[in-house]
Amino acid sequence: MQRSDFWSGLAVVAFGLLALFWMIPNYAGSNPFAQMPPGLVPSIGAWFMVICGGIVAAKSLIQMIAARIPPFVGDLHWDAVAWAAWPFAYVAVAIWFMTFIKLTWFGPFLIGGMLFLLGERRWYMLLGCSIVPVVLLYILSVYLMRVGVV
Repeated sequence: MQRSDFWSGLAVVAFGLLALFWMIPNYAGSNPFAQMPPGLVPSIGAWFMVICGGIVAAKSLIQMIAARIPPFVGDLHWDAVAWAAWPFAYVAVAIWFMTFIKLTWFGPFLIGGMLFLLGERRWYMLLGCSIVPVVLLYILSVYLMRVGVV
């Protein structure tokens, strides 16, 4: 467990640094009507990622050193890698598929399918967790933007 926590923490730190030094400066944009710089909130989130990921990586590194567990292993369990990678592949295919279909039509099936594949079998949880976010997004984007609330 310490090894996976160590590498997860390093991945979070790396993504936070990537956001701080490349994504936010190049793609944060500008908002002439806001009183807050557009890169402030993403920068706070990225620093939070760097700090928390560093804490997780440091804690697990200390535990690995105390237990004499090496951070690298020679034998990689491909079944575990595939099991960890399939949700990312599912979301990547869904994002590609959403370029052809509107999110409000495809969103419930995307969320419900992911929950079903992860083992959820209660129909009220599947319906509630897949329908409610899409309905709220629809209300936000159609009705509240039309009257100027958002």
